[in-house]
Amino acid sequence: MMNIHNVISPENRQVERKKNIFYKISPKFLRILYDKFEYGFLLKKWELHADNRQFDWNWKDDNFNRIAVVNLLVNKFSNPVYLEIGCAGNALFNSIPVINKIGVDPASGGNVRKTSDEFFESNKLKFDVVFIDGLHTYEQVRQDIINALQCINQGGWIALHDMLPRDWIEQHVPIISRGAWTGDVWKVAFELCNTDGIDFKILKLDHGVGVIKVLDRNVKLKNLSNELSSKEFSFYYDHIDNLPLVEWEEAYDWLK
Repeated sequence: MMNIHNVISPENRQVERKKNIFYKISPKFLRILYDKFEYGFLLKKWELHADNRQFDWNWKDDNFNRIAVVNLLVNKFSNPVYLEIGCAGNALFNSIPVINKIGVDPASGGNVRKTSDEFFESNKLKFDVVFIDGLHTYEQVRQDIINALQCINQGGWIALHDMLPRDWIEQHVPIISRGAWTGDVWKVAFELCNTDGIDFKILKLDHGVGVIKVLDRNVKLKNLSNELSSKEFSFYYDHIDNLPLVEWEEAYDWLK
């Protein structure tokens, strides 16, 4: 199994490069050449995982995103307690008009500078809405869901970002993509579909927003890691019809 601590997010990769003195002082054309060489090297290294098929979703054409989804969820409560895992530039966190909100990120954004594991280990609070957008690996996101389920109020909601990669490069772990990177978050969707005590859907917007309505207490996430850990984009592409994808119009009625 991959060591998730060796996976670096695109945001943190850029931070590391800015700290690298040789990369920092190099002329722009050399940095561009280096990036092209590195990208070509990674494509060659992982070509056994390649799949030429892709989805033609253009998220920029949508008029709704994860911010709209989370605001619908928090507005269901009179005085909600909100938790966000993975805040980066605070695009979402700063757009949630909630007094009692916690944003957890080890690098930037939010108001708690910890990893999600560190936060959950000491957390004593209960939440009405949790949004998970931390490290985009199957192993870490399923751990974040397990921890979130332990501190979510019955009738609460958990949302997940980046559940619908468009091609094998966007979802590959370790990172290859030079644009959007969803990672293999999609794997946990198959577990959520088989988990009792929840209602689960994936909204076809903003790289795929998964939404979990928690119906029962003490929900246990179905463990299919033995079957899913080694799967790649081809499995996801071939089995996507088994996932509960919904358009915004249908999702809106459900969320309301």
